Amino acid sequence: MPFSDTAVLGASFAGQGLMVLGFALLLSHYFRVYRRAYLRFWSYAAVWFGLSSAFQLVQHATWLEMPPWALAQFDTLSLTLMYLALSLLALGVFDITMNSMPNRRVRWRIYGACLIIALVSNGTIGPSSDPLVWQPFFRNAVLYLISGLTLGAVGVIIYKLSTPTMGPRLIAFAFFLQSLKNLLLVSLLLVDSTALSSEVLWLFTGLLNVVFLTCAMLGITIWLLETERHKAIDALQKAEYMNRHDALTGIENRDELMSKMPIFIDSCRGDGRELAVFMIGVDRFKAINDTLGLRGGDRVLVELSNRLKNLPEQALALARISGDVFVVMYDHLHSREKAVAMASEIQQLIHKPLLIDNKHLNVKCSIGISRYPQQGLSAEGLLSKANIALANAKLPENSNIMMYREGMNDNYIRLVDMEPDLRRALLKNEFVVHLQPIYDVRTQYLSSFEALLRWQHPAKGLLNPDDFLPFVEQLGMSCDIDEWVLKHCAKLISRWRAQGEKVLPIAINLSARHFQQPELTDKLRRLYREYQLQAGDIELEITENVAMSDITTGLNVLNRLREMGIRVAIDDFGTGYSSLAYLRKLPVDKIKIDRSFINEIMASSEDSTIVRTLIELSHVLKKQIVAEGVETAEQFALLSEMHCDSVQGYYFSPPVNEEKSRGLLQDFWRKWISHNRESGKEAWVGSR
Repeated sequence: MPFSDTAVLGASFAGQGLMVLGFALLLSHYFRVYRRAYLRFWSYAAVWFGLSSAFQLVQHATWLEMPPWALAQFDTLSLTLMYLALSLLALGVFDITMNSMPNRRVRWRIYGACLIIALVSNGTIGPSSDPLVWQPFFRNAVLYLISGLTLGAVGVIIYKLSTPTMGPRLIAFAFFLQSLKNLLLVSLLLVDSTALSSEVLWLFTGLLNVVFLTCAMLGITIWLLETERHKAIDALQKAEYMNRHDALTGIENRDELMSKMPIFIDSCRGDGRELAVFMIGVDRFKAINDTLGLRGGDRVLVELSNRLKNLPEQALALARISGDVFVVMYDHLHSREKAVAMASEIQQLIHKPLLIDNKHLNVKCSIGISRYPQQGLSAEGLLSKANIALANAKLPENSNIMMYREGMNDNYIRLVDMEPDLRRALLKNEFVVHLQPIYDVRTQYLSSFEALLRWQHPAKGLLNPDDFLPFVEQLGMSCDIDEWVLKHCAKLISRWRAQGEKVLPIAINLSARHFQQPELTDKLRRLYREYQLQAGDIELEITENVAMSDITTGLNVLNRLREMGIRVAIDDFGTGYSSLAYLRKLPVDKIKIDRSFINEIMASSEDSTIVRTLIELSHVLKKQIVAEGVETAEQFALLSEMHCDSVQGYYFSPPVNEEKSRGLLQDFWRKWISHNRESGKEAWVGSR
């Protein structure tokens, strides 16, 4: 090759090498900034392509006068690096399209295949007897064919699968251009095997390579900038969506609801429609969380939101405004009756059993309703009225669907005012326990006590339970109050025993919320260990409704309590489910007949028959009967004739403070010891 041709060829290779080196540095910089895997592989590809050009430059430097074997080695290295560059380019495209990279083993196999192709096309291995293998044009034809097809495929993939923006289109154009150039060189080689020796051709191909590298660098820069801009826009849109929607359920949140409600109100004002706001609160949701865990509770909320999305009549708006509270709105319910009917439909949908972690769960809800314009003219006012109606719907004595009406504010305001006072009372130990004696009917001796809570209010004096316990339940403080009573009675029993008294059991009422906690028995074990109590020192009382609301959970808890030796009584029996058929299933020790039956026992034959039947049935089931609210000698005489086991009420003693209770206890033991001595029996001192 003439010196001038050699110089042109060397300058071409040197220029391409410098361009590729700059391209590699640019890609490496972008990789450190954006951490995209394909940028790293493309930077490697550029480095190998540049080294391949350097080896080709050394091959064609005739002034070096290298031996043939060295030229063959440089030729093999040049080809191998060129094929490696193509494979790395393809791997980068795979990462772009699949958003992942083949594993290391697959990549090393690809690199090995590139080496084999280079060695075969160079004639180092393979059918060396075939003179065609040793012809330079064959090697070059294979190289340009493979590179042309690879670059064309890369261009097609980028064009088809990337976003239709300027950056990817420019990169695809660069690869198409280089593919077209290489395939054109293959065609020229097939026509004339000496075509690559033309100085003009090398100048032309070098120019195309420069154009290719320039387009590729510019396209990648634009692509990355566009990608980052789109990511920033997506992040802003996602943040805006999250600001307007509940992260757990995907439905709208309170802020979005508040922004839309004025629009709905204006629309209803314009054409005379009514806007109905339904505030839905899940009952005993804390117990659900305690039973299923926080994740299980979240799954319940997601399922409930999905049910509300699929209401038979599409809601105007649906939002989750707090933990277990949802809001649904309609603008076509033109009467109070239609609003209540819709609330009933919502309840029926929510009350359908749920299957969470292979457990069937019955979720109940309460609903408070407010309407525009009857109950308010603003979004805040309507939600406030619906919230007040919901708070009233959760009261035990009320229906679980409540439409707001005048006067509800008073109860709600009282509830709000009561909360800090109750929490202060717990912290400052303002509660006191009075004990009501329970007497054995046959002997008329004291047999146990029932703990009754009082509040020594600093301003209002001594308050009875009816004055504050309903608010305790609404505020979710029943477990805290129960634990205070349990601990107080445990301390009292421990103190009396340390002072030499032989104690009798104290019965403590347990709220529904507390009874349904899975950790109830663990709490009681810790309490018994801390105060060194015996199993019979404390008895627990639960209402009939609590025991029967979830029969499976109720049975499990009652069985665990029985295993601990703790006696359990059903309080206020006859006022709840009246589930005589289930009575035999409940592992309880006592049944307490509600005072409403005892009050009418003398005047009503029906009540007298009910009490007699309950006593007989309980004795058949080997359960003791306690009659509450015994006020007169006639009532006591009739209960004694019916073989009732125990009674409590003002006929024997009202609830008394701890000092008087201790006096009653000491008086009982004096009478007991005296009775046994008079009858010639050894006094029972027992371990109590």
